[in-house]
Amino acid sequence: MVDRIRDMLARFPENEAAVRQLIQDSQVFDALCQQYADADREVTKIVRTENGKTSPEARMLRDRRRAIEEEILTMIEGYTPV
Repeated sequence: MVDRIRDMLARFPENEAAVRQLIQDSQVFDALCQQYADADREVTKIVRTENGKTSPEARMLRDRRRAIEEEILTMIEGYTPV
């Protein structure tokens, strides 16, 4: 479980309790965390290549990662513990 949310815990440390609960309660949140981690790894891999920082593929992946992050943040902000 920790591997799936490591990036989210690093990105939103102030929301650790919500992230941990959401990963247990929501398959959608779990899938978004995995998609974010996958996109982040791909961006990192592309940037390591020559001129990867400015490549269209890197920009596309950054946009995707940002969109996923926004979805995740929306879920975190809307989370109400029961």
